[in-house]
Amino acid sequence: MDTDILRLGLEISLIGMGVVYLGLLLVTGAITLMRRLDERWRAAEKQGEVEALLAAPTIDSTTLVLLAAAAATLVDGRHRIRGVRRMLPGEGPASAWAVTGRAVLQGSHVMSSRPRGGD
Repeated sequence: MDTDILRLGLEISLIGMGVVYLGLLLVTGAITLMRRLDERWRAAEKQGEVEALLAAPTIDSTTLVLLAAAAATLVDGRHRIRGVRRMLPGEGPASAWAVTGRAVLQGSHVMSSRPRGGD
């Protein structure tokens, strides 16, 4: 009788351990599959970003109208937009000299507001 109980306990333990290891194997497979899918997705996303940066920049008519309206609010009279170019950030952090020079340059271009209308 003791051997029957021992055999039954051993069978139940082995079946339980088998179920646990099978479950762990399934979880490991799912995690591996998700990691591979995530790597593919990130690679495709990075390739899309590279292609977007290398593509020739185009400006749609709405953006051009908005740029013209912004220029019209700052400059009284006639104006013409001769060119538009996209400014991309540098690869690394900007140096203190570059930041200070940019701030001085942009600060010297402050336009005073003139009263509109026929004075």
